Amino acid sequence: MADEWKAGIQSLLNQSRVCFLATQGEGGPETSMAPCAIHQGNILLHLSKLARHTANIETDPAIGLMICTPETVADSPLALPRVSLQGEASPVPDGQLEAAKAAYLSAIPDAEPLFSFADFRLFQFTPSHIHWVGGFGSARKIAVSDWRTLFAGNEGNLP
Repeated sequence: MADEWKAGIQSLLNQSRVCFLATQGEGGPETSMAPCAIHQGNILLHLSKLARHTANIETDPAIGLMICTPETVADSPLALPRVSLQGEASPVPDGQLEAAKAAYLSAIPDAEPLFSFADFRLFQFTPSHIHWVGGFGSARKIAVSDWRTLFAGNEGNLP
């Protein structure tokens, strides 16, 4: 069961389209929430310039990001599967924008009207460190290369 983490991450990403961001603000660390999608192994974030996390990312692109299994009444919050990532967020390059936008809208179709707002921009988070917690007693570091293999052949889609 050495690859059990792969199925766990796939299940998590199929259940949750929300991530929690940790950015560096003027007064210290700040946290926020944003919808997300996966494209080419990167996490897409469609962010407004009006949001503090966007200004923080533009000042310091190094951020932390967490995706957590949605909680239910029956779940112990201590056992919820989750993936924590560290890396950098940057605007999606113009040459990749259409494919990234299609991937984002495939996961979050109700965000389509926001693409016409001038203050929104599509960012990609490129992970450099990945830590998976599958529940009690199930935690491991994931190599970036292993993370990327989860998405090979599934461009624009969750694994």
